[in-house]
Amino acid sequence: MKLKHFSYTNMQSKALLLAVPLALMLCVLNACSDTVNAPSEVLNNDEQSSKKLSKQLNDHVELTDSKTDWSVVPLPDISRQPVQLSVASVVNSRFKQLTDSQIKQILLTSQLMVKKFFDIDIEFSETEVISIEETFNYLDPSVIAQRKSEIVDTDFIDAAAKSKAREEMQQALYATLSNYSGNEQSVINYAQPYLLNPDEKQKDFIGLSYALIDTLLERLNYWQLQKADDGKPVLNHNGYHQWVWWDSLGYSKMPYDVLITNQLVASAEYYAMDVHSSMRGGITAGTTTYSKYASLNSYVYIMVYPMLNDTTLLETLRGDESYSTEQIINYSAALLTHELGHMLLHLGHPFGNKACIMSPTVMLNYRDWVENLDAELCAVGSSQDMKPGAANLDYNRSW
Repeated sequence: MKLKHFSYTNMQSKALLLAVPLALMLCVLNACSDTVNAPSEVLNNDEQSSKKLSKQLNDHVELTDSKTDWSVVPLPDISRQPVQLSVASVVNSRFKQLTDSQIKQILLTSQLMVKKFFDIDIEFSETEVISIEETFNYLDPSVIAQRKSEIVDTDFIDAAAKSKAREEMQQALYATLSNYSGNEQSVINYAQPYLLNPDEKQKDFIGLSYALIDTLLERLNYWQLQKADDGKPVLNHNGYHQWVWWDSLGYSKMPYDVLITNQLVASAEYYAMDVHSSMRGGITAGTTTYSKYASLNSYVYIMVYPMLNDTTLLETLRGDESYSTEQIINYSAALLTHELGHMLLHLGHPFGNKACIMSPTVMLNYRDWVENLDAELCAVGSSQDMKPGAANLDYNRSW
């Protein structure tokens, strides 16, 4: 659902994170803590494993200057069909889960949709079930050390730090918006009704980027106050909700092409900000990103937390009080198909085309999104964003 990873090279070239030395940046973001943002709790909740991982992360890791070491994943060769994709269900036992039957139906429905919308034959493997702890154990400690400063600590230490963070987030989001310069008004129209202050009309990407950052921070703060069914905070210090770490799994030996998770992914970053996730308060329902060992050099995840859980904010974002089993299956399948469009063809985001499965869901209103999809009105090649290779999928060669 999100193209946060795309055009990342352009954002890096703007040196968004290089205004201050790394040590000072870490001090600002983490209140001068010397711990990693994804330490033992992030990677494993088991006490013994946590101590082992923490020791690994605290070992000296030489940080390389990787800002210029970016390349683009080539379009995959999908001439041999059906394309085989391996699947895992990543489960956080704290949250509501999909049943095995639901997962099978989601994959079957997505298989049919990929054929319908992209004319590509795919086959999914049997789904393996793995825990969130096991999944995050794949993360490479050296990549964690490189990327920890890309996470926005929303518990800002003072007004000056908050103002500084807001400015850097705005620069990152503006860099993303600049990639949509040929479709500026459509992007503004897409976001305008869902900003915190929708009556304050945005005229350009500079104003829109600030408005989106304010919207993101306010709505993300909502989750800081929410409790899960176990009575504990939905977002805690284990870091499983941080999008940066999901974006980093591909630099590990994680072997899957597709992950389906019940984990809420809601966070803020200093890079690759995008329109639709900002509108939702940092919720990233899906991502396609680089994967070192995958046959297509990318992997996708979708997260179904917003479909399985009912809260005031989720009901507002969805436009529905709750979803039936059939809706959960169909909407999850459409979300997965959207991400597979990025993976298989590197398609972009044709904002404003409600018939197009590659147009991001407005807020989390999956019902309206799916009901308006029409493969004939948004065929592959029908617009610039629907041409194969429209979006660049970037990766760092040194990680």
